[in-house]
Amino acid sequence: MFQLIVSVDCVETVEYSPPTKKLLVRLTDKMTRKQLESLTPDISSMMAAEVTGKVKGVIVTLKGSTENGAVSSDGETYDFISRYFAPWNGIPEDPVTGSAHTVLAYYWGKVLSKKTLFARQCSRRGGDVRMRVLEGDRVDLIGQAVTSTVLKGSFIL
Repeated sequence: MFQLIVSVDCVETVEYSPPTKKLLVRLTDKMTRKQLESLTPDISSMMAAEVTGKVKGVIVTLKGSTENGAVSSDGETYDFISRYFAPWNGIPEDPVTGSAHTVLAYYWGKVLSKKTLFARQCSRRGGDVRMRVLEGDRVDLIGQAVTSTVLKGSFIL
């Protein structure tokens, strides 16, 4: 399935998170932020390739470094950068995804041997996220949020 997003020779590893139904695709360290940002997945093909319901989202991620351009506007190097696609949930690409960052925090926390991480989701709108991996299955996410009203109403008893 990940071949629909990026060629196999650019993939370092693929992991699956059963509780979240997210597929994590880590790109090789030779890839750059610019290459990650320029990916144009075929959403229709992704949906056609996975019809079992076992995958509800695909996270594409890359280890951060100054050499690959994974640096914030303040000059801080990101631990990792990512994009998140969830067409099975009606979201071709999510701008900044908390649930994806919980999966990413555990993955990159192990790889980098770190409990606190700094990352960028490289969608068109994008956003920075700071994470702290806690004991058990918990992750603190810290950052700015864009909220909107989905439903407004009242109950009459």
